[in-house]
Amino acid sequence: MPVSAAAKNKTALIKKCIGILGLIIMPVVSYILFESVTGNLHSIIWQKAILNICFSYCIYFLLFAVSGTTRFSIPFASILLVIISMAEAFVVQFRDRPIMYWDILALKTALTVTQNYTFVLSEQMIRSIAVTAVSNIILFFFPFSLKGLKQRLIGFASSAVCIGCFMSFFFSYLMPKKNYEINVWDLNSTYEEDGYLLSTAISAKYVVAKAPSGYSQAKLAEIIDAVESDHYSAKNADNSEVTETAYSDNASSQDNVLTAAANTGIQPVNIICIMNESFSDLSTAGEFTTNTDYMPFWHSLTGNTIRGSLCVPVFGSMTSNTEYEFLTGDSISVLPFGSNAYQFNVNPGATSLVSTLKDQGYYSVAMHPYPAENWNRNICYNNFGFDEFYDIEYYEGSEELRNYVSDKADFDKLIEQVENKADPNDKLFIFNVTMQNHGGYSQSFDNFEQEVWLTGDMEGKYPQTDRYLSLVKKSDEAFEYLLDYFKNCDEPTMIVMFGDHQPAVEDEFFDELTGMPASEVPTADKLIWYQTPFVIWTNYEQPSADLGKLSSMYLSSYMLEASGLSMTPYNNFLLSLSEDVPVIHPNGCYDSDGNYYYWGKAESERCPYGEEILDYKYLAYNHSLDSKKYTKAFVIDDSSDN
Repeated sequence: MPVSAAAKNKTALIKKCIGILGLIIMPVVSYILFESVTGNLHSIIWQKAILNICFSYCIYFLLFAVSGTTRFSIPFASILLVIISMAEAFVVQFRDRPIMYWDILALKTALTVTQNYTFVLSEQMIRSIAVTAVSNIILFFFPFSLKGLKQRLIGFASSAVCIGCFMSFFFSYLMPKKNYEINVWDLNSTYEEDGYLLSTAISAKYVVAKAPSGYSQAKLAEIIDAVESDHYSAKNADNSEVTETAYSDNASSQDNVLTAAANTGIQPVNIICIMNESFSDLSTAGEFTTNTDYMPFWHSLTGNTIRGSLCVPVFGSMTSNTEYEFLTGDSISVLPFGSNAYQFNVNPGATSLVSTLKDQGYYSVAMHPYPAENWNRNICYNNFGFDEFYDIEYYEGSEELRNYVSDKADFDKLIEQVENKADPNDKLFIFNVTMQNHGGYSQSFDNFEQEVWLTGDMEGKYPQTDRYLSLVKKSDEAFEYLLDYFKNCDEPTMIVMFGDHQPAVEDEFFDELTGMPASEVPTADKLIWYQTPFVIWTNYEQPSADLGKLSSMYLSSYMLEASGLSMTPYNNFLLSLSEDVPVIHPNGCYDSDGNYYYWGKAESERCPYGEEILDYKYLAYNHSLDSKKYTKAFVIDDSSDN
């Protein structure tokens, strides 16, 4: 019996209504599934849950406006949100930080290191996938589509108006009125309490870094003129004699130690700087015991050794930000919040440690046993002016630990570069980023023997930490091997090594060390998770000292001073600033007495060094972000004689 036109229309109307209902319900369902996967569903208050749902609606309506049909918009939006929720859960699990805008640009880098991680779908993930799949299958048979150009235009305009009105209301009125902020000291807490979509929207306010108040080219000139005046007057002071105590292992003044090192009369022919992946001494976070010392050689180093605790800007990941601070002297605290410096801030002709050394005759080589594209290094190293960059292809056939080139094999390649010089007196600068200790400590490997494990109450509780400490011991052995080689090298050589960040091992391990959950640790004390060891070693006589805590943005200036090489006005400014404020960090600043200043206070009159800190922000902003560079600050004055 033929179906009447009325029945067909009724059926079509029902399908249309179900399609519309699906478009209304699915954004709510997606929010619930999303935060179930992240584990934050029950920690988000209802007001913020509504805002998250509104942003979910924006995604669905935008896709509907573009496609004109729920057969595209609902599957695309729902699957996209499921994927993001699972990625967020895994990133927080492995790296203890949420996914932010800038991480999209580093997706390729992230994918290359997934092989060392074990991904296990949680019950919530499986449920989310199942509900999304079933919902999409059902709604596929009940589409709601806009037909004809007129309907499409009306639908697009209506969606655009709705989305525009909400965005305008949120960013122009609600966010300022409610003072919605990201907790920069504990990112995870913001995302847990506010929800992912809302937190991501709030973080948009940090995407663009504004020039510090009072910033101008005239102010930069004033700062540099003062630096040069102080520097040259200091040079003319009667400080040419160095006492015997300045060369002793007990030398403690950073200024005396660096001056004494510079006055040895020897300048290194080879300068080798090694940023060792995830190399750290976890005892900075608290006391624990192991079956054997995991850094015996490092702990035994005394002669010709300037060392300390490097305060780095990141934990568990974002390696290139520490790298950026070391090479440029610019703290990432001046950059847009959550950004990665290597994505936007290294432009052609960028001045850095590389240009400073090249201007003094050093041939510059970058080395990294991994794909050149990771963290955009192939472009950034070219923009920095490195003469050569050797990536993973150069290390073909090298020994591996787990899935990465071992530190010993890496160091063999450093030695090879030195041995291959045409003339032993040729000046060579090598910047090397290792890979051996990269994150992903949950798996066992046939080519890696675990030698270190926690003892006492922690024994057997934290297998990732045990594996990590065993890797550090391998790095320690490789470093001993490297220094043994250069002890017997006739060419004056300076070797700098430091860790890029602490590892993302079990959260519970760090909680047990501190005796409380990470969220309860006062902000001023969180620096314990941002410290790695550093050393400046030479195969010729120099004073030895432990300089204590020092920001990674200072280290290259310290190296230049100790080497006796010429420095830029910016380097001299940094050396002066470090005497008063040795730690400048995204979490705040610490003075030489250990007093902590959160950023709002550090930049104010309430901080005795507020003016110096602001001057630093002016210079770093110009160096990193302003297209109109005050070049004089960042190049060597040929007329000067350091």
